[in-house]
Amino acid sequence: MVDGCALDAGAGRADERNHEVDHPSSQLARFGSDQPLALDCGINLAPFQIAYQTYGELNAARSNAILVCHALTGDQHVANIHPVTGKPGWWETMVGPGCPLDTNHYFVICANVIGGCMGSTGPASTNPATGKVWGLDFPVITIPDMVRAQAMLIDRLGIDTLFAVVGGSMGGMQVLQWTAAFPERTFSALAIACSTHHSAQNIAFDELGRQAVMADPDWRGGQYSDYGIIPHRGLAVARMAAHITYLSDAALHRKFGRRMQGRDLPTFSFAADFQVESYLRYQGSSFVERFDANSYLYLTRAMDYFDIAADHDGVLARAFRGVKTRFCVISFTSDWLFPTSESRALVHALNASNARVSFAEIETDRGHDAFLLDVPEFFDIARAFLQSAGEARGLNRDDGCDDSWLAIWFAHGQAMPGAGGAPVMSVQEGLSLRAVAADGATDYRADHLLVAGMVAPGSNVLDVGCGEGDLLQLLERCGVDGRGIELSREGVNRCVAKGLAVVQGDADTDLVNYPDDAFDYVILSQTLQATRQPRVVLENLLRIGRRAIVSFPNFGYWKMRLQLLVRGQMPSTANLPASWYDTTNIHFCTIKDFVQLCNEIDVKMERSWALDRDGHPLRVRLPWWVWNLFGEQGVFLLRRGGNHGNHGNTPRADDMAAPAGAEWCCHVRCGSRTGSLRKSRSLRGIDDSRRAKVKGGQRESDKVRSAGRGAQGWFPDRGWIGRCAAGAAWEAAVSVDRDAGPHADAGAVVIQPGSASGSGATADRQRPDHD
Repeated sequence: MVDGCALDAGAGRADERNHEVDHPSSQLARFGSDQPLALDCGINLAPFQIAYQTYGELNAARSNAILVCHALTGDQHVANIHPVTGKPGWWETMVGPGCPLDTNHYFVICANVIGGCMGSTGPASTNPATGKVWGLDFPVITIPDMVRAQAMLIDRLGIDTLFAVVGGSMGGMQVLQWTAAFPERTFSALAIACSTHHSAQNIAFDELGRQAVMADPDWRGGQYSDYGIIPHRGLAVARMAAHITYLSDAALHRKFGRRMQGRDLPTFSFAADFQVESYLRYQGSSFVERFDANSYLYLTRAMDYFDIAADHDGVLARAFRGVKTRFCVISFTSDWLFPTSESRALVHALNASNARVSFAEIETDRGHDAFLLDVPEFFDIARAFLQSAGEARGLNRDDGCDDSWLAIWFAHGQAMPGAGGAPVMSVQEGLSLRAVAADGATDYRADHLLVAGMVAPGSNVLDVGCGEGDLLQLLERCGVDGRGIELSREGVNRCVAKGLAVVQGDADTDLVNYPDDAFDYVILSQTLQATRQPRVVLENLLRIGRRAIVSFPNFGYWKMRLQLLVRGQMPSTANLPASWYDTTNIHFCTIKDFVQLCNEIDVKMERSWALDRDGHPLRVRLPWWVWNLFGEQGVFLLRRGGNHGNHGNTPRADDMAAPAGAEWCCHVRCGSRTGSLRKSRSLRGIDDSRRAKVKGGQRESDKVRSAGRGAQGWFPDRGWIGRCAAGAAWEAAVSVDRDAGPHADAGAVVIQPGSASGSGATADRQRPDHD
């Protein structure tokens, strides 16, 4: 039991702490009078020193360094035994071998901030000019001052660019300041449970703590060290008040409730009758053992002064304009000190500056301190973000891993080897094979495959309503810079845990936070019908992106009509399995409805497709009403500016085109003896506006050479390619024009799923019954 006397017991280790102030048991960087630190208050601080700890090894390229920024009452001892308290490091769950900040891969640095009391120069340090403790003669410092001092330390270590800057609470403020002040030196940033400025409530709590310290008679105007005493009562009360803000009501109730401390009945005194009282008194007394009272005043004031938008005319987005840093922002549902709304404001500003940002809100009742505790979902997201950033940085690559040939192929732009090692398809010519997973085990949605065939490698894409990130993962495998918005918190967290750049947001309200022409493509896949304002959403898509790709379930599909007509019930299909009372769909539109909307808002339909129930595009030249009746899904490639003079509700035949990438559409049923192609796929190639070359009324190249287990498809202008004999390899080549378009030039497309053991007999060709 800890009673009221415990508040007097915190001075027991004062000698050890005082020794650490000037002579820390950690690494030390000293800067002389020739290297002053320019402070925001107008004073040049010199000489000064920074105490820091490192974990792991710096690689030869000096590209794997992570700077950890500590919170208000933290220090540099992030993952080692604290020299004063003897307790484990304050973030040992996050930093170490196998942890999210894996010291087997990263070189982790953590420095005590300027103004601290564990070795870096601060009010508890000795003033070299007087030989006495600085006390209140120490200049007031700010978060930018801390970051400038850290930058000088990083220079001293010979590191040009930090792989990541990571921190929570006050540490998160430092992370944001790093990205604003040194964007070229910060490859990635993980900002946790923080804000771009302190709220009035937070300033009020800080002032409460400062007044508690200054009201202690032992404070002596800040010169208590001259008397060999410390204001331990005031500092303990300040810590108790602050600690309440780090928790949540639910956490306090779960841990303590109204349970008594060591008794069944109250004492009818002011002793610590309740467990929660005893807990807070213990927190106060233990804090006094390791922290300096004046440092507490200085650091809380630095947090109060922090306002990253202040130097940018109050416009937060300007602070991050042009920043190339990869961001991950994490908040916690029960954090009322830095609530999720403040993280969202940061994310909106990053979106407005077109920064690459992920945002996840973790559901927990542990309050602000959740980032210091064992929260597996938080660890998973942090780990995935750093691994994803590491891959982009060229770190964490395991040369022994069995990476997919598809990922390698698109990442390096190489010709894909076919049977016998002969290059048979370039990246640009082989857009059709994006559908195929390396091991044949991935089963992508049909509209996702079609979208992947439309987006050129190297493009940047925003996927609105990205779900759990399946399309974004496919696009990233294809060499596309993908980002996403998702309404579901669970979906967002799963995406971020996969290393995807996804934020939680609503298509109806949050698209306004993105600037004009921020992306090459904006994708709305199977989400339009779930928005409240489809027209406004579509207009925002076309404002944000140079092109928009929209897919949606066609409520004019014959099965839906039939179910409503015969059964008299709201229909359901494989694409729309939810019951009417449990569906997110608000607006039920048909292909015809969507085309009419595009005409009304002057949208150009560059390409459009109707997919049947198996995900195969319907014939190109069928009348539009057949699409509306037999197409289970509609997929449209759009851009601003008119419809080629197409008036009314019907798309033109040229708009209702084969899948982007080829003059042909071929459904493959084939198998490779090596197992690289196992599942049926809809193959896609290059934009069908590139007409095949004609020589003497015939295609320059239109040949089919024996087939594997069988291939069949319909070629516009040539009809059906019949099923070929089983057991042999097959090829199909179509020479197309190299006209300008959204994709790179395309030549002959040759596909060889397997090797042939027999002769290359030509397959039978037959035209369908109708054109």
